[in-house]
Amino acid sequence: MMNFKPLYFYANHEEGRDPLGNPITELIQIGESEGRFSPWTAEEIALDVREVTLHNRKILTPAPKELIEQAEKVKFEDKFHDITEIKGDDTTRWRIIIVNRYGSEKP
Repeated sequence: MMNFKPLYFYANHEEGRDPLGNPITELIQIGESEGRFSPWTAEEIALDVREVTLHNRKILTPAPKELIEQAEKVKFEDKFHDITEIKGDDTTRWRIIIVNRYGSEKP
């Protein structure tokens, strides 16, 4: 049985502009789902020439791909992670989100 935990999706929302015209953004929650960390397979590690498996983790989720594509970060297990890649689409039951290995407690 797979143990899933709450997974929250965040995106930057423009709140306005500073005096120099630069955007002022705030990270807001745009959705939620559930997920779990998934281990890298031996085959993925052997094929990885970019060392993605050393610097990233995989989160398995049933969240719709459209929601994941709108997000810049996820909050999972009380830490924020940057999304670096999305695998899978809505024709399958699961999507895989590749995130930075060590999340931070602040967005």
